[in-house]
Parts: sequence; structure tokens; C-alpha cells
Amino acid sequence: MQGHHNQLIQAFSFSALLFLCASLFPNFITYTQHGITQVVSLWQALMLLADHYSYFLAGLFAFTILIMPIAVSLLLLLAHTNYWQVLNAHNARHLAKLLSVLKPLNLTDIFLVAVLVSAFKLMSFAELEMGLGFWAYILFVLCFIEALSLFDHEFMWRNQTQCNLNLIEPKENATTLPAVLKRCKVCGFLGEGDKCQRCYAKLKYRKAQSIQKSLAWMLTSVVLLIPANFLPIMDTISLGLHTPATIFSGVQVLWEDGSYPVATLIFLASICIPALKALLLSYLLIRVKIPKDPLKATKVYRLLEFIGRWSMIDVFVVIILVSLVQLGTVLNVEPEIGIVFFTLMVLCQIAAVNSFDPRLLWDKNNQ
Repeated sequence: MQGHHNQLIQAFSFSALLFLCASLFPNFITYTQHGITQVVSLWQALMLLADHYSYFLAGLFAFTILIMPIAVSLLLLLAHTNYWQVLNAHNARHLAKLLSVLKPLNLTDIFLVAVLVSAFKLMSFAELEMGLGFWAYILFVLCFIEALSLFDHEFMWRNQTQCNLNLIEPKENATTLPAVLKRCKVCGFLGEGDKCQRCYAKLKYRKAQSIQKSLAWMLTSVVLLIPANFLPIMDTISLGLHTPATIFSGVQVLWEDGSYPVATLIFLASICIPALKALLLSYLLIRVKIPKDPLKATKVYRLLEFIGRWSMIDVFVVIILVSLVQLGTVLNVEPEIGIVFFTLMVLCQIAAVNSFDPRLLWDKNNQ
């Protein structure tokens, strides 16, 4: 049964790599305005972004559509082959740790939604045709997400024979109360001492200065929220006419054009969710100091983890429009300073959630 499971992950991971490569160079999108047609591939869009605009946005674009998916797919393939079982323990630990870090950074589905939102925006002033690269990218996202959903983190570690040699299991009478056992944040192994016996990561009872770090990141994101929402995030230049757009004005234009679902999505992801995350994280910090209903607070934390990355939609929309829409004096889209503030705000909120240790919600309850 496990062999069939491994074969499924291998098949989906390999298919994801093939479809990703197939999406890079063929036509991704064709758009026409005032009789001028431009055909753009994902690779051309990336090169244009890096050559003419922002290395910061280009790096984010490259990491999202290339570096992270390729690295994770290759690691998934390796971790579900016979070679993984006998791989040198030192190398296996490093590769498994890398996969543990990269897997939560999956934004491919968010990028695909951003492509669809961008297409709705472009249809208001240009004729669009989605090319072979676009359909290949959809198939890549489906295969990649399925491979990730089938992946079993604990099985990967247990299946690595060399990492489990001489592994000392916790004593039968060992307990976490008082805190004798520590759970490794990398491989999940329960152990004693200062170092994980399986992956050699440092073991800690709780994240150091979790409350202070979460509060600092959250306050920084709140400060950045103001320029992120009120400064222009992009400038559309059509026949020499500049039209700067903030997040608010972008939502308003979409709503007036009748794109109600897209306008609602952008409003929720870019305006409501950042504000909601700040409020919910404040609630969690209060619940650490004033313990009450830790189960409910833990569910709030899980919700924060889930919704955090969806705020990246607007960032990707700007990246896509800037890298695709370049028709000279007829139609251009250029990034503005607001998108930098917005990206930093989203990253600060993600850091705030990641810095928070949900086990703190239960500590006083268990005393």
C-alpha cells in the first residue's frame, strides 16, 4: 500500500516538473489593444521584470514560479525513492530540513488566482487570449498541490534508515509535564536534551521571546498598512495618460466594471484580511496573558496560518501586470512604491504569525 502511495507522489511530482517546464516558454497570454498585439511567455515576463523594473519583485516572481516549485518537486521525488532510504544521514538531514522549510512557502495556487484576477483587469481595456503556457501552468498547479497533499512528513523521516540508526526512543515514564520531552520543530521527533537525536536541530521547550517578536512584527505591519493602502501600487500609462492606482481605487474600478466577484476577492484579501490578522493576533497575545478557552484560541491561530498567504494576491497581480503589459506608448503598467510597502506589510504579518508559539496558550491552563 505504501509503495502505491510513493508511486503516486512520484507521478504527481514528475508531472508537476514537466508541466512547469512546459509553461515557461510557450505563449502564456496574448493581448491586443488599438491593433497592437503582444505575445508574452512566463520566462519573457520574468526577464522583463528583472531588466527594467524591480529586482525585488523579480526575485519574488522567480521564487514563486521557479525556484520553490522545482526544489520541492525534486525533493519529493528523492524522498520517495529507494535511494532515499540509504542516503548518507548528513545529506538526508539537510535535504529533509530544506523540504520542511520550503513546503509551507507554496504560493503557486495564489499566483494562479492572481493570474485570473489580472486577466479580468486586462479585459476591461484589451482583448485577451490565454495561450498554451497558461493551460500548462494550471496542470502544473493541480499536480503540485496533489503531490503536497499526499506527502507524509513523518513517513519521510522514518523511511530514512540512516537517520534512525541508534535512535533512542523516549523512556516509557517520560512526560511533557513537567517539560521533560521536547518536540523537534523540524522533524517532529519527541526527545530529551538540547539537540534532536534524529535531525540534530536544536530542541527548545518554547520559541524564544515569542510574544515580544510577534508583537514587534505585528506593530510593524500595522504601521506599513497605512502607506500600503493609500500610496499607488501601480501606474497604468495609456497613450501618454498616467492613471495611478491604489488598492482602494483598484477595487472601485473592478466593482464599477461589473467584476463583482473579483472586486470582492481583492477587497477581502488585500484590505480585510490584513486588518483581521492584526486583530486576531492581538487577541492571541491577550489570551496568553489572560488564559481562557485555549482550544478556541488555537483554532484562531490555525485560521491565521491559513489566511495569511492570501494577502499576496495583490502583490502578484501587480507583478503580472507589470511584466506582461508593455506596449510602448500605447499601454504600459509600471510598479509604484505602494506595492513595496504592501509586500513588506504582508511579510511582516506572516513573520508575526510564525513567531507566535501556540503552545503558550495552553501553558497556564495545564498548571
